[in-house]
Amino acid sequence: MRSSVYGYRTHPPDPLKAGVFCMRIIRPFLVAFFVLLVSLPAWAGSCTVIDQAGRTVTVPAAPARIISLAPNITEILFAVGAGKEIVGVSEYSDYPPEAAGLPQVGSYIKPNLEAIIALKPDLVIATADGEKRVEVDRLASLGVAVYIINPRTIAEVVSTVREIGRLSGHGKEAEDAAREMERRIEQVRARVVGLPKVSALLVLNTNPLITVNGNTFQDEMIAAAGGKNIAGAESIRYPTLTYEEVVVRAPEVIIMTTMSPDEDYRSVTAAWLRFSTVPAVKTGRIFIIDSDIVDRPSPRMVQGLEELARLLHPEAFKKAAGGGR
Repeated sequence: MRSSVYGYRTHPPDPLKAGVFCMRIIRPFLVAFFVLLVSLPAWAGSCTVIDQAGRTVTVPAAPARIISLAPNITEILFAVGAGKEIVGVSEYSDYPPEAAGLPQVGSYIKPNLEAIIALKPDLVIATADGEKRVEVDRLASLGVAVYIINPRTIAEVVSTVREIGRLSGHGKEAEDAAREMERRIEQVRARVVGLPKVSALLVLNTNPLITVNGNTFQDEMIAAAGGKNIAGAESIRYPTLTYEEVVVRAPEVIIMTTMSPDEDYRSVTAAWLRFSTVPAVKTGRIFIIDSDIVDRPSPRMVQGLEELARLLHPEAFKKAAGGGR
């Protein structure tokens, strides 16, 4: 049967000839397509970034097997929705509860490289405060992408949440988590603004007595909560003080963290009573706080900030509860 298309007379094509002709035309494009498909992960499946230690790192665009080398990193990964991608964690990664059941790969100070390699990660996230650089370099030399975080301020902790979210392919969830952190931080600042600064001692360890200086995010937390760190001017980030020095500096509030799980904090609290001239002892303002919410630069740091503010300025929170500011 003859037909007409746009006024031209045509004949039905020979199917066999048409098929051969089409394959001759399409074959080069198919070859090019499959070459492109094979090479795609090399240029579109990864990206090059600068980590917080200034290192250039090539990371997968959507990592499926992530290892966390610090408890705060584990918390951040879960907070941004990347919990399912975690295949290994460091010792003491105990929050949220699901983290405790994951394979451990050593401590954040001394990671087990063999255990890490055995889990075949496509991304390892480490912290500058823990792992030795030589061990990070060994992992990198074995082809493992290692991204180092190094938050030193409250704002840097929040930005680290965003960074880990982007790295893990959970940018939207990370943005939501970061904005919620910022909202609660500003809420605390608003409650204590204009109030007198309360001198405070944050105790990380009691024997010896270890605290924090002004170059730590804990110091900034104390300030944001309406306090003043009595060890802020010390030259060492985690200085050791004598009890005599504490007496001279006369903190109005003493806050001890539960970093030592075997410590008898009732006895430790009672031991302060012999320093009766210290304002915090006189007024009974000696408190214990969960170390995980003030020592880990993670989203729970906001909970720690809120608790610090309540301990330093309970009057601000009473007003808020009674319909004040």
